[in-house]
Amino acid sequence: WKWLSDTTIGMVTETAVYHWSISDQTTPPQMVFDRHPTLVGAQIINYRASADEKWLVLIGISGNTTNPSAFKVKGAMQLYSRERGVSQPIEGHAASFAELKLDGHQNTTKLFTFSVRTATGEKVRRSSYFVYKVLSIFLAACC
Repeated sequence: WKWLSDTTIGMVTETAVYHWSISDQTTPPQMVFDRHPTLVGAQIINYRASADEKWLVLIGISGNTTNPSAFKVKGAMQLYSRERGVSQPIEGHAASFAELKLDGHQNTTKLFTFSVRTATGEKVRRSSYFVYKVLSIFLAACC
């Protein structure tokens, strides 16, 4: 489980993700989405929500059984849109949401950033308003 806000607890089971509001103690936890098949057997290491809780990301890791000589830990994420009710599986090890106020824009820009380590290297990816950028980074050789 993890606190997503001052009033909401996120709980992850083997098959689904639930939210439980402490502001209404008579309502049981509500299922938000089913876990994606790419996370079956994965150890869940994080669960995050955007500030408005419209976007959620579940992050898991597992041993790399397909190519163990390339890297030891395989990362899998599930990005979920509450408005659309759809998930997207993404290869990755860490993720975060942010909001930025850009010069010359009235509204804030929502940002989703994640990192992935593959056999060919490490990348940080960021997406905002359909603009997608990839940056190379260095990750320690431990994983």
